[in-house]
Amino acid sequence: RGEGIFIQLDLDRVADWEKGIQSTALWQAHKDAHRRNFQRRFSETAQVVDPDSRMPEPRYWLLHTLAHALIRKMAMQSGYGAASLTERIYAWSAAPGRDAAAGIFIGTTASDSEGTLGGLVALAEPAKLGPLFISALRKASRCSSDPVCAMRTPSDPEDFLHGAACHCCSFVSETSCEKANRFLDRRLLLTLPNGTGSGIDGFFGGIRGE
Repeated sequence: RGEGIFIQLDLDRVADWEKGIQSTALWQAHKDAHRRNFQRRFSETAQVVDPDSRMPEPRYWLLHTLAHALIRKMAMQSGYGAASLTERIYAWSAAPGRDAAAGIFIGTTASDSEGTLGGLVALAEPAKLGPLFISALRKASRCSSDPVCAMRTPSDPEDFLHGAACHCCSFVSETSCEKANRFLDRRLLLTLPNGTGSGIDGFFGGIRGE
């Protein structure tokens, strides 16, 4: 009896963008960090598992970062606290028997028998969703920890599983995030003014901060 909003990106655009990301030095750095993280934290019984098979695709990082930007913005306008909103990410490439996906669902974490307030789903009205979406992207383009945050890239021996993301700009409550604030990077979402050296263009390009 909760409420939520589902947003889907253009699948062809996502696929084309993802192909470009996979050959960048930034994406390779994230893959290497994920391998180190996997090898250090899993038991010996997991040695037969290819760490790359557990690594979310670039589209997941994109949609996950977008979901966090929207949650932080929607919490200010929906009447719910940020910890009362949660995400579900639908992000995978096409495979035999399974169509590709590139969508996010943002909903309430729980509701009682009386349902919820309706403030979240009201934001899905076109007149409200468009400006909210742009505002969320503008806020995500800047962080009070920039340029340090905007240029954060893991290198050996580091094994953290995020890039340009931190508590100031992207992290949300662990009740809201399905991946414990991992697999986030604002450089995949936007071309950051301070994200020099990434060698990539964000999916939504450059946008001026508020």
